[in-house]
Amino acid sequence: MSEFNPYVPPPEALRVWIGQHPRVEAIDNHGFDLKLDWWNSRIPESQGAPVTGRSGETGQGFISRGHIFALAETARDDESGIGAVRLFWHALAWGTGSSHRNSPRRIESVLGNDDVRLLLRGAAGLSVTDPRGAFLLLKPGRNAISSLGPNFFTKFLYFAGGGALGHSCLIVDNRVLRSLHRETGRPLLDPNQPTNYGPAVYEDALLVMKAWAKELSQSGRIVGADEVERWAFATGRRPSRTGIV
Repeated sequence: MSEFNPYVPPPEALRVWIGQHPRVEAIDNHGFDLKLDWWNSRIPESQGAPVTGRSGETGQGFISRGHIFALAETARDDESGIGAVRLFWHALAWGTGSSHRNSPRRIESVLGNDDVRLLLRGAAGLSVTDPRGAFLLLKPGRNAISSLGPNFFTKFLYFAGGGALGHSCLIVDNRVLRSLHRETGRPLLDPNQPTNYGPAVYEDALLVMKAWAKELSQSGRIVGADEVERWAFATGRRPSRTGIV
């Protein structure tokens, strides 16, 4: 595990953003209005459906981080693995939004597969205490679930924490890496490397975000590392060829 460089303080832009965005707004209410019936027409109830919005909608509905957090405890505890699959569908819907380019293949990789259900349950349990172990369950070398690399499965590991401030796993995708690399210059976080990255990259990103969250926390306002992730994603869009984002 790499060590965090103490000479890279939290960016001022992050400090300002944290001050302007209460956690409930930045995290719990962060979500999207989605066509949930796209998922529910493809996933049987016996396989973890329905995917629902925060008010129970199954057709068109709003999926927020806070809504998905409520599924985490069952995902970790349900021995059948169905609870973990239910969390997985919601995290996948939230993460893909209206884009379904690889979603059919991801669905087929999970449906009816007892081994995958138990794998997801195991990863959900490990996510609470062992981010490297959880990562390696889902990517022991090649991706354990077809078409599901770390850009997406780290969302599942994050949501498995149920929104706990001290949860050990965070979302780390290409946009998060782009922001962290821009601010720190750390080689492992270079977003130009293959997006199907390994555990060392994940651990390095976690170290940076958790260290920044700790430094930004004050009495009465504990900053979650996922708030750093939210900022990093928002500022990590790839510049256009004209340099305008």
